Amino acid sequence: MRDASQTKNLIITKAISLFNTKGYRATSLSDITKATGMTKGAIYGNFNNKDAVAVASFEYASQKVLGDLRERIKSAPTAPDKLKAILSYYDSYLEEPPIEGGCPVINTSVEADDEHPQLREKAVATIQMIKDSLKKIILRGIDENQLRSGIDVDLYANMFYATISGALLIARVEGESHSFDQVRNGLEMQINAITLN
Repeated sequence: MRDASQTKNLIITKAISLFNTKGYRATSLSDITKATGMTKGAIYGNFNNKDAVAVASFEYASQKVLGDLRERIKSAPTAPDKLKAILSYYDSYLEEPPIEGGCPVINTSVEADDEHPQLREKAVATIQMIKDSLKKIILRGIDENQLRSGIDVDLYANMFYATISGALLIARVEGESHSFDQVRNGLEMQINAITLN
């Protein structure tokens, strides 16, 4: 017999694949019961409603993305390498997404609106965390004489993340990675242009 945390975890991990591929609106409670093999009563025994499942599932997915991203960043020795490691992470994400359906942060950001204020709030917070991490990398790179001084750190971090997100979205719609590959090459050239030798 599963304990309560195992049951919740099973619901979350099965539901995020549904939410991430079908969307939050299109995923029904019946879809979740089929995917988990549980009854509606079992789902409601662990969550108040479908929105609560959605929020918990997004939190799980965003922590997975942020955790994997942190590992890539930590393993890179310099600020330019860390920025390139982020590009590499998202490049591999296209080929082998750890969560079916593409990047949950981007997918949720596209769908979360006034109907899902709590979900939107979580997506905004996750995006802010990623942008804050980018800013820290850039500032540290400037401080350690790895990146040119005079960079508008806020602008660079926003443009870097927005460009990656847009390229991922386009690649997913197109069904192939050519657009992302071009954007990745362009961002690598930008990183090289601000790198001090």
